[in-house]
Amino acid sequence: MIRVGVSATSLNTPHLRGMGKYLLEMCSQARPEDGVAWTLFAQDARQRMHLPRHQQVVTDVFDHPGDRFALWEQVGLPRRIRRHGLDVLHWAENTMAWWQPCPAVVTIHDTLPWEMETTDRWQHWYWHTLMPAAFRRSAAVITISESSKRDILARWPALEPKLTVIPHGIEAAYFEPPQCALPAALSHALGGARYAVYLGGPMKRKRFDWAVQTLAAQPDPTLMLVACGFGADAREAARNALPHGLQGRVLFAEFLSDAELLALYRGAVAVLYPTLYEGFGFPAIEAQAAGTPVIFSPLGSLAELVGPLATLAPADDLAAWAAALHGAATLPLNARAEKASEARSWAQGFSWQQSWQKHQAVYLQVAQVSMSPRQPAAAR
Repeated sequence: MIRVGVSATSLNTPHLRGMGKYLLEMCSQARPEDGVAWTLFAQDARQRMHLPRHQQVVTDVFDHPGDRFALWEQVGLPRRIRRHGLDVLHWAENTMAWWQPCPAVVTIHDTLPWEMETTDRWQHWYWHTLMPAAFRRSAAVITISESSKRDILARWPALEPKLTVIPHGIEAAYFEPPQCALPAALSHALGGARYAVYLGGPMKRKRFDWAVQTLAAQPDPTLMLVACGFGADAREAARNALPHGLQGRVLFAEFLSDAELLALYRGAVAVLYPTLYEGFGFPAIEAQAAGTPVIFSPLGSLAELVGPLATLAPADDLAAWAAALHGAATLPLNARAEKASEARSWAQGFSWQQSWQKHQAVYLQVAQVSMSPRQPAAAR
């Protein structure tokens, strides 16, 4: 038995997002015979803790003076893990403590935090001095795409011997019959109209404005856009900023469950994903697995996600984006069905079970190196 702790603050939240989905799926894929005992650490007892399916796990949710980027992460959690007798601690959310009482694995999803400008001296020191020093002390580093690997090694070439690429997977529901419909309010607002989907929320690099311009350039004035990823305040601001002629054609979805998002994908003529950078672009795979064309620019990791239902358009060519959406909206049903079958087969290559097995191999390697000859993994 190997005892693995996970810094799991992204599971300690009302709604799961990318990192939380990654953690939940990875832990859920472990089988009893894999011999892993999980301890999940988080910070906020007031919030929900999402737990892996069919798994017996220990949760340790505790507070510590200071915010997550200071004392809880750098002092509180390292002190806390000593009472659990862990063999490995997995820092799964881009950061880790410099103090590492047991062998540590870190997942660096992307290098975006190091590309953001800040005038705060503490934040600059934290990201550009403390984190690289902590990464060098780690036993292993995981990242999620070849693109992220290149970005990481461009900054910290010394990490290469300990760096492993483990792509994310896709949920089994994408390969099963539909289990859920759109929320009633969203379905009513659409009124049977055809629609495209935008994913990414208000973040500037996700380019909601580009999706709106792509919609405005369509020859079909009845085509609508459903925008996902906006909080209440961001929805209101984005709605107010829409051109007058598009006020009734852009809908803002409230938070959707995974099943509702899948239903949204399946009913769309296309998914617009105009992001300029992703460590790993879930929507690019999810849309294709759902049988829906997806339009994006082959930047960074997205170049690794080109499947049968992907249409590539240059990031700065609005005419190409407009033509791609029009082509998807007018794609004959038989041609779409044929491509959808190919896309589902292609998407099955992104497996959470394979992702878990590769994580398990990293844990085993790290734990076995750290154990003394008198404490082999099989004897734990």
